[in-house]
Amino acid sequence: MGRTVPNAPNIRILQSIKGGSYIVSVPKWWVGKHQLKTGEELFTVEDGYSLRFSIRTPVLLRRRIELDLDRLSDMKSVRYCILTYYMQGAYEIMVKSSEHIPQEKRKKLREIRYDIPELEIMYENANSMVFNVSTELEKTKIDEMVYAIHDMSLLTHRDAINALVGNNLKHAREILKREKNLLVVYRRLIRSLSLCSMHPEIAYKVGIKDSNELVIYALLARDLHRIFYHCLYLARHFVKLGREIKSAAATPSVKALSELTYRMQELAVEGFIERDFRKALTVTSLMEEVRAVEERLSVEVMENIRDLEEAVTLLSVARDLRRVAGHCVAIADATANRVFNPLRS
Repeated sequence: MGRTVPNAPNIRILQSIKGGSYIVSVPKWWVGKHQLKTGEELFTVEDGYSLRFSIRTPVLLRRRIELDLDRLSDMKSVRYCILTYYMQGAYEIMVKSSEHIPQEKRKKLREIRYDIPELEIMYENANSMVFNVSTELEKTKIDEMVYAIHDMSLLTHRDAINALVGNNLKHAREILKREKNLLVVYRRLIRSLSLCSMHPEIAYKVGIKDSNELVIYALLARDLHRIFYHCLYLARHFVKLGREIKSAAATPSVKALSELTYRMQELAVEGFIERDFRKALTVTSLMEEVRAVEERLSVEVMENIRDLEEAVTLLSVARDLRRVAGHCVAIADATANRVFNPLRS
């Protein structure tokens, strides 16, 4: 076959051995790169038309990243990098400097732990700080994280509409504080998916069966993230108005549109987790009704509400409810792709 070029695709020959089994050699450069030895355990799993092999040695799986404070302009950039490396699966993150790290910067580094509960300070001195990420997340089923974001979105949706309809501006302001908690859960989900892409054994443990399903879950994560933000904006529009809504003309239609999209989200996520194509079909069929109710709401607002700011607020709420419905349809599409995987039919 000639000399194998490291990292380049190549062809391996399947060979038979006594007893009816088969063997295939692994590249020497790959063994050397990961410092593997004869007798080393490898995890194997079928993935579409592929059979994946992965190392199991914990010390080799724990990626360490170094951030140079001298090359980053401000602490916002440092925080952004740490959050990104966390989501991409790093286990150790070292922040270092050629000079003493000022106390104010050190304080901001410690505060990053509020955004990542799994982050711990493993070691620090005058010129560096090393963060360690707990491995507990590897034991959490992926569907548990999906339901966590889903439940937070539904609760935010319900509470925001109740605040709007009940003219409870104080409650609407409190709802906006939920964003930080959502981001914690969302980052955990993205980290878990990143780890699944690199380590098939972790994917197997958390419930991801193959690369196709991993892609579908990534799409689901994106849509759930956007649904939450549109639900959050239901309260934000009201807070931006900054006062009670005097007209009740459009309230029944607001509630009807909310109930419809709320039900769509319930069905969409249930259908995805349960692989229930009928629920996915129900979600897509409800989209026409959403458009009709939104159109009716828009007409009612334009005909009956003379206060321009109130009209804009209610139309903005209707727009975000429709967007929630749109993302629910996207989740239904992901369900169809999951159910009709040609490699599993």
